[in-house]
Amino acid sequence: MKPRLMLLLVFGLMLAAAGCLSDDKKLTTVSASPFGKVGRTQPASFKQAPPATQEIALRVDRVGKQITHANPQSITPKVVFMTIGQPHEEIFHQTQKDVGTIYITEGLAKQCKTDGELAAVLSQELGKLMAEQMVQARPVRSPVPANLILNSPLGNDIGGADRTNDMIAARFEKEWQQSRQALPAPPPPPETLARTYLSRAGFDPKNLDTVQPLLRKAGKQSSVELSMTGKN
Repeated sequence: MKPRLMLLLVFGLMLAAAGCLSDDKKLTTVSASPFGKVGRTQPASFKQAPPATQEIALRVDRVGKQITHANPQSITPKVVFMTIGQPHEEIFHQTQKDVGTIYITEGLAKQCKTDGELAAVLSQELGKLMAEQMVQARPVRSPVPANLILNSPLGNDIGGADRTNDMIAARFEKEWQQSRQALPAPPPPPETLARTYLSRAGFDPKNLDTVQPLLRKAGKQSSVELSMTGKN
């Protein structure tokens, strides 16, 4: 076969392979960072979030970092803030591996007249995210098996007594004592966590009272979240 014909054949096979790749296997990014970095890569079921104006995105990032940097021991794992270019009020969060992401629409960020109000909105969502993390990290008390003694052999094959019964009784006593140990207290309400974050970051916690109407309005919106997760 002539070299030129071979080249055309290979090129044709490459085009065919590219055309056969289904949309479901292609990847897209959720959003782009205002600093020009590529956003997180998600399956195609996640639609691309429209970018916000740079001014608003930078403001959200700056205020968000002020909060997290002032609460290094309380806010774990890493949390990043993403602004979505939508005019309505909406805020939500997602956790992926070791990174929590708080998404806020440009419309909601613009409604915050001061950085204190914006910090309050972000801190409230941070409180929800951290409360969820605390619940997941809480140890789960294992129940003592009811048949631990009833279904266990208590002697040897020839009917003589041995230490099996003592071992089972000791294990039962240990597990029963562990089951009586008090579990850690449940996490504080998200609002309590939010006020702590605000205070440590140099913001007035009373800003959380000011933005309650905004939070209630944002709580009724979930179109962007549903769209990004492919549930819309």
